[in-house]
Amino acid sequence: MSNPDFEQLSAAQKATTDALAAIMRTSFEAMQRLAELNMAAARDAFSNNVDTIGKLAASKDLSAMAPLGQELAKPERMMEYWRDVYGLVSAMQKDVSSVMQANYSQLAKTAASAIEQKMSSGAGGGDAISEVMKNMLEQGNKAFDNMAAMASQMTSMANAQIHSATSAMAGPAGSGDKGRAGPAAKAGGRK
Repeated sequence: MSNPDFEQLSAAQKATTDALAAIMRTSFEAMQRLAELNMAAARDAFSNNVDTIGKLAASKDLSAMAPLGQELAKPERMMEYWRDVYGLVSAMQKDVSSVMQANYSQLAKTAASAIEQKMSSGAGGGDAISEVMKNMLEQGNKAFDNMAAMASQMTSMANAQIHSATSAMAGPAGSGDKGRAGPAAKAGGRK
């Protein structure tokens, strides 16, 4: 193999490695933010439940217990959580897509050019090297397609949860509890 061929192959491999490392870094950062979001939501739910249960235990009047029981199940909090998840997943999908677009089109052109040069040179072993490079290009295509599909699937799941939470909020709102929007907006916020 001549030196320019080796340099071209090396450059293509480095570009692939850099692109995949950037995607993995983005994925790990998103997973870290998701874990932090889940911990904050769990901490908030635990704190609110302990406060509400304490109030229920201290209450001596049944009429005072009904509003406290409603505090345990607040769809506003669930809606806020899924909005945060949706925002996180959307940002991750955008980041992954930008890395893919920025690096992959150039990588594919470089790899295709190298394959064509190798096949046209007719040098000994050129077919084997070309097949290896074609295989690398195909595997790269599959990896990028899988990452894009995964990000799209996560976005769809988050979107479905947001719609579910919206439906859950619309149910009680339609039952005649017209004053719910004002206090819910005040009570639904998280730190």
